[in-house]
Amino acid sequence: MVYIDWQLEWIANFFMLFAILQLKHYFIRKFSLRFFLADIALALVFGYIGLFFDELFVLFFIGAILIFNWCVKKYRANMQNSISLIMAANIELVLFSLGTYSARILFFIAYNQWRLTLLETYQEYFIPISLVINLLYLLIVILVFEHFRYQTIKLWLQIEKYHLGKRVLVLSLGIFISFMVIMIISDLQSVTATIQASLILIFSILLIFAYYQLTVFVHAIAIQNEAREKLTYNKQLNEYLTSVQQQYTELRKFKHDFQNIMLAIKPIIDQSDSQELKDYYRDITKEKSEMSLVSRGNISQAQAIDNDLIRGLIIQKFFIAKSRQIDFHLELSQEHYQFKNEVLIIIRILGILIDNAFEYVEEIADKEVTCAITQTENTTEITIDNPLNENINLKDIFQSGYSTKKNHSGFGLANVRKLINESDNLYLETKTIHGHLMMTLIIVGGN
Repeated sequence: MVYIDWQLEWIANFFMLFAILQLKHYFIRKFSLRFFLADIALALVFGYIGLFFDELFVLFFIGAILIFNWCVKKYRANMQNSISLIMAANIELVLFSLGTYSARILFFIAYNQWRLTLLETYQEYFIPISLVINLLYLLIVILVFEHFRYQTIKLWLQIEKYHLGKRVLVLSLGIFISFMVIMIISDLQSVTATIQASLILIFSILLIFAYYQLTVFVHAIAIQNEAREKLTYNKQLNEYLTSVQQQYTELRKFKHDFQNIMLAIKPIIDQSDSQELKDYYRDITKEKSEMSLVSRGNISQAQAIDNDLIRGLIIQKFFIAKSRQIDFHLELSQEHYQFKNEVLIIIRILGILIDNAFEYVEEIADKEVTCAITQTENTTEITIDNPLNENINLKDIFQSGYSTKKNHSGFGLANVRKLINESDNLYLETKTIHGHLMMTLIIVGGN
């Protein structure tokens, strides 16, 4: 046991508590002058309490802040603050202990004496040096965290998304209490410095291993939930597109029945003296001729697409186009088109490209969009073609937030670029020819 002057001990306690608070603010990225002044006051008060309660004052300190957080803050903010505080306490307690023992070794080597009384004799130098070493260790830890900043943010988002905050809090609190118990028992039993240093070193290794396992656990939960969500999404999408396909089939059946009915009543209409009835019949037959586009050399070609999801999406977009008074043409030159790889990504990209084309032509006179598909043994090309009424910069359209429409987010093509970059088999070719914008999704690989 090394007996330190109370003023130096107060400084050491203050430094440790203040470091915990600053590390917590670093984790949640919240810094302000108000927080800084409050941290100084808290560290001074509880640092002074530490003069009478040894390591127990750290428990009082963490407990008081946790109780305060739970009383005044919302659940989400409180959970994040609590986890960050306990993680900061775990890390700083270990670094503070390692800094102290590192300073001891330096003094023993410098004076070639392995006696604790040496530290008491030179405590006015020993305490500042141990705090400087602690600060260096702290900076190294921050640099490591900064290097893995993206992974850390992603991990926290997964914790929030899948409601794992309580589990992480319990694990971190368990580690913290375990360390405090080790330190308190070591002091009460007057454990030698060598044994205590070994315990701290072992605990440091276990701390790293525990948080690594925590990361693996959160990622495993995230993968399981994402797989479950994907299955649910696929099921719902398949049911929806099946419904669209059934509606399309029923529409074709109705079209044939409608033609027969119109032919059957035409003689009766011709013999009628009612001009109003004849005008009404003429209007109906005019709409019938427009409806015939569903089956005459246009959307009916979608039957050549063997994949239910992609065929259903194109049929759905056809009906959307009709509701917006847009001429949507489908150009297919083969009897069969197969899609086996990355179908969901293809659907997402194709949906965005068609929607963007619809939104653009709605504001111009030439309301026409064409979807052309060509396929060879190893390559499929899907081209979305729409007319332009202005010159556009092909580099700008893929920037996040860019849009030719007012009050529009402009994130669609940015998402397309992201999806393309994440795949090794998908490419996008964009060009303008004779006043038309042509975006071609190229799918490489066996179909």
